[in-house]
Amino acid sequence: METSNNARHLAELQRITVRFSDELQEKFLPLAETRLLEMADTAKNNEHQWRLLQLSRDLRRQKAQLSAEFRKYLTEGFHQFQHNKLGGKDTSKEDMSQDLSLVANDELEQNLASSSLSRRAETRFAEELFALNQRMAVLQGGRKLSDDGNPLGPYQFAEALQAEIAVLNLDTRLTVLFYRIFEKILLDNLGDVYKSANDYLIRNGVLPNLRYGVALKGAKSSASATSKPPEATTETSGEAAVASTPPPASPSSSLSTRQAAVSQPDPAQEIAQAGSLVAQRQLYSAIRDLQQGVAQARMDASQGASHVSPPAGNYPAGAHASGHQDAGLYSPGYFSQPAYPARGNAALAACAQGEVVTALSGVPLVHYAETIEQVAVPPAMTVEQFQAVTVQLREQIGDEKHIDDDDGRIIDLVGMIFEYMLADKQLPDSVKAVLSYLHTPYLKAAFLDRRLFEKPEHASRQLLNCMAEAGTRWVNSSGESQFKVFPKIKSVVRRILTEFNSDVALFDELFAEMQEFCQKVEHSVGLMERRAREKAEGEDRLREVKRRVMLEVRKRMQGHELPSHIIVLLLHPWSDYLTFTLLRHGQESVLWQEGLDNIEDIIWSIQPKVDANERNRLMLIQESLQSRVQSALETIAYDQVKSNKLLDALSKSQMLALQNLETEPVAAERRAEMEAEVGEGLEQEVVDLDAFSEEEREVIENLRDIEFGTWIEFDQLDQYTNMCAKVAWFNSKTSRYMLVDRSGKQVAMKSGIEIARMILGSQARMLAGSGKPFFERALENIFARLKSAISH
Repeated sequence: METSNNARHLAELQRITVRFSDELQEKFLPLAETRLLEMADTAKNNEHQWRLLQLSRDLRRQKAQLSAEFRKYLTEGFHQFQHNKLGGKDTSKEDMSQDLSLVANDELEQNLASSSLSRRAETRFAEELFALNQRMAVLQGGRKLSDDGNPLGPYQFAEALQAEIAVLNLDTRLTVLFYRIFEKILLDNLGDVYKSANDYLIRNGVLPNLRYGVALKGAKSSASATSKPPEATTETSGEAAVASTPPPASPSSSLSTRQAAVSQPDPAQEIAQAGSLVAQRQLYSAIRDLQQGVAQARMDASQGASHVSPPAGNYPAGAHASGHQDAGLYSPGYFSQPAYPARGNAALAACAQGEVVTALSGVPLVHYAETIEQVAVPPAMTVEQFQAVTVQLREQIGDEKHIDDDDGRIIDLVGMIFEYMLADKQLPDSVKAVLSYLHTPYLKAAFLDRRLFEKPEHASRQLLNCMAEAGTRWVNSSGESQFKVFPKIKSVVRRILTEFNSDVALFDELFAEMQEFCQKVEHSVGLMERRAREKAEGEDRLREVKRRVMLEVRKRMQGHELPSHIIVLLLHPWSDYLTFTLLRHGQESVLWQEGLDNIEDIIWSIQPKVDANERNRLMLIQESLQSRVQSALETIAYDQVKSNKLLDALSKSQMLALQNLETEPVAAERRAEMEAEVGEGLEQEVVDLDAFSEEEREVIENLRDIEFGTWIEFDQLDQYTNMCAKVAWFNSKTSRYMLVDRSGKQVAMKSGIEIARMILGSQARMLAGSGKPFFERALENIFARLKSAISH
């Protein structure tokens, strides 16, 4: 019966989705056609204009087919979902072992556009998708869905578009344009279909009490006990969804009870949940609740309700085991206590949000804009200066008012984010110094728009992420940077300091500007890195071809005593001609085979001829052979003077052969030297793992499995000191690795054993980035520290 109901629910959801897809196409295709006509009006030449006009006609003519392709892909997704076959695709890794080509680049651009569309939709509709994913999991028997496993998910719509526009055979630029047009229409309307799908499932009893949020599995602290009891929250384990309603905390509960309740969940699991896209909007609320618990614990301790022991382990800078803190913002209330000790006093009126913003506007910032232009920028906001800002804030407010608890927590949280930034090892010191100026503007922004902590897509939050990432990737600790990245970061910070008053729209403008700048830098770095990679691949290919030619020539020379001019001819210009032929025409070509056969003819032609038949044959082919050798030397533009000398010497040797005489061969020692000179640097590099220690073998094997783009930090890399280099390419046969700097320029070619020995000798380290934006890393760090504080 349950299976029948699930099939019925899926059929209805499919009907909703198909109807939605038809509505999308009715909006998307005309808009795309209009955009193409606009582009045709401004086309630079007639050919480009004609192609755009032709494409717009194709859109009208194939409208039904395009819509059908889109609908077919979505429908097929439901069929796969019903048979547990949807999702689970690994699209995170690109096969970088193949040569890059224009086709591969086009596919990469299309995949990036598709991924970007999916991420934006997941961010905007996180709450709706969370609920829908849980309910769809129930329809699939409680199995956890992968990111691409929901037939109504953004990934399916992005892939359906890809299937649709494949019919048109668009170039990369137009493909990206179509994705942008579609993305705007999709994001404007996708919320409606998610609401319809969730409403239908709720009406039919599929997790009707589901609530969106991070479920803290213990009772809340007594500081929040006077609030309303929490609503039912559904926690999901990945296999099933179970509704649970935690009881409200008792106002009289002791500190030890609260500690036990909060410390029950697995911190790693909680942090992982907090870092996920679904939990982002609730992370601030979780931090706020934890702060309340710590604040109440301190109050109880000061009143003798219980004794609080300082937590063991590592302390932030300036924090001592005694509990006294000179600096360090990770303890909740650090800002609030010195800045506004009277908060909570009922005799004082609470300060309104507008008054806090006005007070913050009184903190002088403009003079920092001049300091920021210095070559060596000092940190504008040390821990002490963070505290000084709150002191100034208190002075601006006056003694007759206090800042309420919620506003105090905002001040605490912004301060903790910026101290995390100062301690972040991923950020260069120069970037930390400049970004630290933003503490007060971001504090003001948090009061003006409190969604800053709840929405990962908030412009001010994305701007800080963008600048931190750019600084991490392209700026070093001294402030030196490629593509003027550091001056750009400073200019954005300067504009915030001088222009930001109360309009948070400035952050939208600056984020769009910074994002466009970073995309251009990324493109430039990618081009430089691609050129370096193509050069390395070309050099490696040339080395392999030369080695092949050397072996073929030596094999045919072996067993014959030859004069010096014939050895020079075969090892130098003729080998160069064979190299050219193999690279240009390949080993299956007639020219390559003829080139090898000519070696045997040359050697045979200078050997003494006893038999009359052989002499007759030599006289017949002599002129033709001379012509072939001359043509080959001209093909590679060999020096004319040297070419004439070699041809004359060859002719004389052939004349002696006709007289049954032999040209004096070169001495064996000299011949060995001549062959060694040609073979220098062309030896086959064979990695014999048995020759290395067990540790070395293990590291070499790990290096073979690393992805392109892995960063390695070297204490000394050739002439560079403290160099972070990226593995841009490596040859699996020779175990040679090409390393590039942050600008994409090649800095070294190293063998696997060289890198392995540097790693084992602690002279190099593989860097594993978190892959998460700065703001998310900061919130997770704060979340973890607050949980640690309250559990102790």
